[in-house]
Amino acid sequence: MKAQPPFLKMSRKYEVDESYWLVRRSRSFSRHALFTLRRAALTFKWGRVPKTWELSFIDMMRELEKTGLTFDEILQSTLPQFLGEDPSQVLRSWVGRKARCNSEWFARSVSEMFGASARSVLASIEMLVDEKSLLEAKVPKEPPIQSLLVAMTRAHALANAGKTVVQPDRPRGRL
Repeated sequence: MKAQPPFLKMSRKYEVDESYWLVRRSRSFSRHALFTLRRAALTFKWGRVPKTWELSFIDMMRELEKTGLTFDEILQSTLPQFLGEDPSQVLRSWVGRKARCNSEWFARSVSEMFGASARSVLASIEMLVDEKSLLEAKVPKEPPIQSLLVAMTRAHALANAGKTVVQPDRPRGRL
């Protein structure tokens, strides 16, 4: 068996010195490169350069989606506060089915519809989003079939009221 060169042997793990100038520059470069690559991908996808306020809207909505909220739920709660009930339904139908479920598609379609005025629409939605109240509204207080389960339990109890139910013996060993 061949011996490995000394520079390939790793007898211990090395930690990166955060104060080293090359480390700081490489981290700064990687953050900038990721932002530029993301913007380039959106440019190819949209056919134009996305504005920074569109990118911030998309980022904020993606962060909210990580908490368990869907973009459709966010729109259903914030658009009526901003536009009113009927105009929000009209806007949701205008943007289309894909845009109601995806923040990127929504930002693009609203920008195409309203032009520079789309900034106020997206900024208003960002300001009206209250993550805490949306998460509380998402958690149901009582399961929707709870009344059905209660009725089934009562009917089962009435049907078995006169019958004796034999329980199987439990094992006597350790569990």
